[in-house]
Amino acid sequence: MNTAIATAIFETDLAASKTGAPEWVQLFPAGSELKARDGRRWTADNDAVLAAFSANRGPLPIDYEHGQDHLAKFGHAAPAAGWIVEVENRDGALWGKVEWTAKAAAMVAAREYRFLSPAFNHLKNGKITRLIGAGLVNRPAFEMTALSREATNMENEDMKAIAKALGLDEGADEKAVLAAIAARDTERTALLKELKLDPKKAEQKDALAAITSLQGEVETATAALQNAPAETEVAALKKSLTDTQTALAALQQKDNARDIDLVLDEAASAGKITPASRETYRAMCQVEGGVERFKALAATLPVICEPSKIGDTTAETDEEETDPTALAAEATRYQTEQRAAGVTLSYSEAVFAVKDKKEKRA
Repeated sequence: MNTAIATAIFETDLAASKTGAPEWVQLFPAGSELKARDGRRWTADNDAVLAAFSANRGPLPIDYEHGQDHLAKFGHAAPAAGWIVEVENRDGALWGKVEWTAKAAAMVAAREYRFLSPAFNHLKNGKITRLIGAGLVNRPAFEMTALSREATNMENEDMKAIAKALGLDEGADEKAVLAAIAARDTERTALLKELKLDPKKAEQKDALAAITSLQGEVETATAALQNAPAETEVAALKKSLTDTQTALAALQQKDNARDIDLVLDEAASAGKITPASRETYRAMCQVEGGVERFKALAATLPVICEPSKIGDTTAETDEEETDPTALAAEATRYQTEQRAAGVTLSYSEAVFAVKDKKEKRA
């Protein structure tokens, strides 16, 4: 279904009397074949228009300069000049009874507006099926007793330009143009999402900046690949990394065990857990988040046995408290120093050497 705006000239001198706007206006001239001055043609079906008006069960708006079509859709005000409250078929011509606003009636009486432009729905073959309103204008097209507006070929020219810009044939219809625009919008949305940008907020400059950044990252990665070390060096680096990860995991596991022992000792010292239940609570602490959950539980437990003396003594240990991250960094430096001196050490050997040096200093 298509929507058209036609134009018709008000030939009778109703407005010239200055007694007010006419109560009845001609919407379509007599005859089934309607032709606008710009060459467009339609086929009138007054019976269908009358039936559609009756089914609408409400008045149709008359606005200024087709504001409903050109302004309202963009959120701008498009006030009514009047309302078509009744339509009649008079000898093949379609007439409408209008209830004008005071402002519009005065403007028509003063000849500030002299023409009426009907807006209607029609099929692709040009058959008019429904009247949807009209607009007060000052450029005539249909020659009939009415108020109306002249349409130009500008819309067709604009459509050709849009179709060409979208890579379509200039003869592409509105449906094809809208489909192409929708496809472009879908592609744009997908691209912005890939660039980690919000499709609703991102502007063209944001997309260009993100693309430029990606190009820089690609160039950097390409240069790094071209200057990549030999395969043997890569293998040595991978092994060193694996050794580092293994050593860190072992240290972290030891730290976790120490933390668990501390909270269990604290609970035992307070008489809230017995030696027999210690391993059960240890298993609880070993799962992710278990230490915090045990602390919360221990805070609510009553004293059930004589407090342990664990907290009164200090366990002796030959191991110095060591930050795993600091140890790993120091081991890496030591390994690098030894390699420069011609000595090849595995990462594990470097870790143990560093720990041995610390123990000797202690």
